[in-house]
Amino acid sequence: MISAAEFSPDFSSPSAPILDPSVSAGGNELRNTVTVAAITLLVLLIGFWPAFDQAGGPMDEGMILVYPELIAHGKVPYRDFETFYGPGNPALLAGTFAVFGTNIFVERSVGMLYRVAILLAIFAVVRPKGKTLAVGCMFLSGCLILGTGLPAYAWLGAMACALWSLWLGSRSASNLRCFLAGLFAGLALVFRVDVGPAVILSALPLFHGMTWSRRRLYFLGGAIGLLPLGILLLVVGWQPIISNLFLMPVIACNPGRRVPLFAAQPDVLYLFFAHLLAVVINLAAGCIAIRTSGRRVGNGLLLAVALFGIGLTPQASQRLDSLHLLFAAFLSLAILPLSLVILYSHLRDRPVAKTEMWLVMVLVVAVLQAIAPELTIMVRSAFAAGFQPNSRATFTELDGRSFPFQSPGMAATVDQMLKKLDSLSTPGERLFVGPGDLRRTNYNDTYLYHLLPKLTPASYFLEMNPFSANRPGSRLAADIATADWLVLDRAWDSWSEPNHSMDYGSNAPNLVVQKQFTLCGRFGSYLLFHRKG
Repeated sequence: MISAAEFSPDFSSPSAPILDPSVSAGGNELRNTVTVAAITLLVLLIGFWPAFDQAGGPMDEGMILVYPELIAHGKVPYRDFETFYGPGNPALLAGTFAVFGTNIFVERSVGMLYRVAILLAIFAVVRPKGKTLAVGCMFLSGCLILGTGLPAYAWLGAMACALWSLWLGSRSASNLRCFLAGLFAGLALVFRVDVGPAVILSALPLFHGMTWSRRRLYFLGGAIGLLPLGILLLVVGWQPIISNLFLMPVIACNPGRRVPLFAAQPDVLYLFFAHLLAVVINLAAGCIAIRTSGRRVGNGLLLAVALFGIGLTPQASQRLDSLHLLFAAFLSLAILPLSLVILYSHLRDRPVAKTEMWLVMVLVVAVLQAIAPELTIMVRSAFAAGFQPNSRATFTELDGRSFPFQSPGMAATVDQMLKKLDSLSTPGERLFVGPGDLRRTNYNDTYLYHLLPKLTPASYFLEMNPFSANRPGSRLAADIATADWLVLDRAWDSWSEPNHSMDYGSNAPNLVVQKQFTLCGRFGSYLLFHRKG
């Protein structure tokens, strides 16, 4: 017969670790953390969901749709078409399209995944300081990212990789995590090479906590992450890559894209200064966290994230509009509550109560409401639309492919033009899409290439950038001469910004249109041309 004493489990025995109270508590804590993060994410998804039906950017989202398909058909970036971004985003989308189909909803689903990865990374970064702060910072970041819509921008793919790289690098006691930190840092550059300075700057505090062997693992991971760029270098050569990723966007096109600081809208300008102030506060809090708490998990990480926010500032300042500003401010403003709590705790020389944490977050939101009311209106509108089933855009569709427009009239006009062109053209013919006046190449309707896959793009310039497509000696005129069909949009002729985008380039492309093509249809601002003879 077994006595009660013999039946009672020995909690100190290694044979029954599952009954260890500390293990049970740790499991409960993990479940609670995952539950809180999931609930916060689901609430944010209410605001993101309507963006699946938002009107698309004719060029910005158009090229996100077109370039992956070109890659899937064997075209090589920088050699066969111009792009100022790394190969990571179109390559990932090409694989996704191959599995799920080529359409804008699949593309925006990838964009949603980028944003989810960013938000979870911010939660993970702040979590060591408490779930309350982690939830608040994650939610604030999500509200800011709402302003970017849902396109699968390469920038957001880079942000997701870089933030997870920082989080993994802060866990420097693990060989695997150091390797993965380097891998994600390399992948961030494959998405956007221009985040390189920010990635390098932010990695410095993390290197301080790594042994040399783990630093070597980090660099090994980084080298593997950068392999796609290395392969392209061998296939394309260094000159096209340097031209596409540095010379054109940074030097040649910059005078036509940069918007002067004080030409920005007041809300955007005030929010930019809030970003700068947040960057300073975050940096101060990161330094204090390191000085007072040494190398404990989360302290070097805060300094790394603060430095990363500093490195993102040129993205906002070089073209100060709401989208480019939110590309940087989503991070600096999101971790601002954490930094304020650390500074407050340091000044009071005591831990901050949960109630005080919530007050800090309310203070940050109140300041943002005061300086940028348009931002809070946008957030409220997004969540309100999340509970409404009606679409906010009108789609035009051809052969199972669609693109959304803000105006039903615009969608109808494009639909008429597409049906006319589809009925007159034959598969394999060449199509060029550009502005009405080809002396200025500031923008175009790249999405049309996506809606007309049976036609072959006729030009290296599938997107229009000032002082690139229309630069002296450009191949634009020669490319147009090989086309069978032209779609020129006069709406972009009225482009007006306080920079050099107003300057004219060569008239040679216009002369090719006049001499070699005949007008066969007008559809609103669109002109449809066919090759003569």
